[in-house]
Amino acid sequence: MDDPIICLSGVEKKFGSFTALKDITFDIGRGEFFSLLGASGCGKTTLLRILAGIEQPTRGELTIDGKPMSGVPANRRPTNMVFQSYAIFPHLSVRENISYGLVYHKLTKAEAQSRTDEAIELVKLSGLGERSAHQLSGGQRQRVALARALVCRPKVLLLDEPLSALDKKLREEMQQELRSLQRTVGITFVFVTHDQEEALTLSDRIAVMSGGKVLQIDTPQALYERPNCLEVAGFVGTMNLFPVTVKGTEGLKVVANSSQIGEIHGQRNDRIPNDGDTVFMAIRPEKITIAAGEAPTGPNRIAGRVASVSYLGDRSHYLVSVDGLAEPVAVYLSNLAGGTIRASAGTAVMLSWDEANALVLPR
Repeated sequence: MDDPIICLSGVEKKFGSFTALKDITFDIGRGEFFSLLGASGCGKTTLLRILAGIEQPTRGELTIDGKPMSGVPANRRPTNMVFQSYAIFPHLSVRENISYGLVYHKLTKAEAQSRTDEAIELVKLSGLGERSAHQLSGGQRQRVALARALVCRPKVLLLDEPLSALDKKLREEMQQELRSLQRTVGITFVFVTHDQEEALTLSDRIAVMSGGKVLQIDTPQALYERPNCLEVAGFVGTMNLFPVTVKGTEGLKVVANSSQIGEIHGQRNDRIPNDGDTVFMAIRPEKITIAAGEAPTGPNRIAGRVASVSYLGDRSHYLVSVDGLAEPVAVYLSNLAGGTIRASAGTAVMLSWDEANALVLPR
């Protein structure tokens, strides 16, 4: 990376005999919106707290903006943090909450007022500066917490699941505002979430974590389209997984066979499987075509029967039972522009997909 602002090398964190983080090594770019994604207990919040200086690593090195952070307390780092609980003071007004952190910056009264006004405008709270905290909605309180963090002009803003307490509609609105805000201020955001859709929506890059390790770091599209392992494939979106045996490879192409559904053609990732390997062929539900009728012979074609249909407005979700498969095949079909088919439970259907959309993943 040409211009990293955060560099982590061999970072490990132990709590007694429990290892929360294992050999964390990667860089985060200046001005990047970077997300840490994973289930509860994967280590993402512990890593964020190490960046903030709230926790110290057991071993390893961390630099921020080219300076080692070993032993540097939280209040002397070029970072600020937005917590899940907002943590705004109920007895203070919006303006007083936002300007609170400036007490330690030795600014004149006029400078502090100017910065506070700028932050209020930035998070779209104009006209609400004198309102007390208990008079604010959840979204407005989140904006106050963001403004209070940004008013100190950190080089890195750390966000610990800041949208998790909001309802779905407000959360989606705040996602767009947060991304727009990051582009406006131009500083690095490091965002922790367990919501894969939220991470895909917001991020320039995502680190998927599990068991204290980083499994894969990539762009949202690359993570979704080319996961490097089963755990990433299963965590980022929905994935159909077919156990198959490799028959042969040619370049990126892999020919495999399943005793349950026949021959399948797909593509490998960086790892080249050997003939005879038992692997999984992974296909996203929206990459599968569904049509009424029986399936003709040939690779990447399966006959089945619709088990259930769920209508979700812009799309329909089909679960298709296939003889020999323990789990039904998930198929997502757009309802726009005549994309849906006339199929109800029990309808015989044909499933098919392009080999470029089937990815071989090792067990």
